[in-house]
Amino acid sequence: MKKNGVTVIIVIILLAAAGVAAYYLLRGKSEVVLSAPPVQYVSEIISNNSSSEHLMVRNYNADATAGAIFILGSKGRCEQLAGVLMESDVYDNVDGSSRPDGLKDFAGETICTVANFTGFGDMVQNGKGGELRELTVRNVLAAMDTLCYVSPYDRSGMGKKPGAKLVVLGSACMTECGLYDVDSLFNALGCNLPVISPMQLLLDEAARSAKAGKVLTVGVISGNAPAEVYGSFLDKKVAKAGVDSVLCVGYHIPAGENPLISFLDYYSSCGYDKPLDILLVDDLSVDIDQINESLKVITSVMNAESMTYGNLIAPGFKVADTGSRVSKATYHSLRSRNVFTHRISQPRKLDYMILPREDAGKEMMLLQYNERYIPQND
Repeated sequence: MKKNGVTVIIVIILLAAAGVAAYYLLRGKSEVVLSAPPVQYVSEIISNNSSSEHLMVRNYNADATAGAIFILGSKGRCEQLAGVLMESDVYDNVDGSSRPDGLKDFAGETICTVANFTGFGDMVQNGKGGELRELTVRNVLAAMDTLCYVSPYDRSGMGKKPGAKLVVLGSACMTECGLYDVDSLFNALGCNLPVISPMQLLLDEAARSAKAGKVLTVGVISGNAPAEVYGSFLDKKVAKAGVDSVLCVGYHIPAGENPLISFLDYYSSCGYDKPLDILLVDDLSVDIDQINESLKVITSVMNAESMTYGNLIAPGFKVADTGSRVSKATYHSLRSRNVFTHRISQPRKLDYMILPREDAGKEMMLLQYNERYIPQND
């Protein structure tokens, strides 16, 4: 339901015994079994073993240290996530222990942003999830390629770029409407390129907070994605964990307001009084330290706020934020595969943009970022 223009999601998960028909794709002599068919574009790549996309994915080397970290999403979201990775100093770069050492965690790495100028949220809300599924796959393939354009008008003006050794799906909408298709493609063709989703990291943590026989109560401070996509994705997560039901309430915090107090005020105004188990913060502009400070105040019996707000906080309540989870997942993925560049230098950033080809239907082109080429209608 919606109140005051903000979406509230209540997801009730009914465990059913009905099975899901399997979907089969043949690859050589092996059989790949998927729980549901991927988008047609992916099926075509898998079945056409002579296409350039099939060959690139099947033969892709995700363990090349010269590769880059690619972040996909809107321009603003890409910039925020790139800033988190470029400034991160949480680990000791020698032994990987959780302590800052004065050297950036991603020293010497190349972080590439791929800006999209399509409104993902609008696509979801306008029933264009199928198009977004394909667009997400095309973004990932563009990150894997080593070619890009320097101008949308000069088709011979090809440039070189690094390939991806890790991809971050910055958009929650891309995760909801495309991660399954990317996974299906990679699993079918044996590609081990890691794909990290901030929303998936947060909702995995929420699912781990679930307790058998109890309603899991989740708050979401969402970024630029529609709040309902979190509830939809969480539905799938907790169903696998055997949780009977989950209450998921999403809210966009108005600028300048105390994030925790603002969220609890909204939660209460909607008529909810069940204590929250976890708060997921997917808005990178929200100050996590401010949330933690507010939490100390409202859970202390020495403060009057504990009488009103404290009752909305469950024992063992946790706060999970996108920035720290993405940084941790990226660092451990690179370290576990030993694909750090090990150069002692500041991280560098390269910016690209995705544009539709004017003369090739749905095909996309990856372009070196230039403000003058941004579509005027976006």
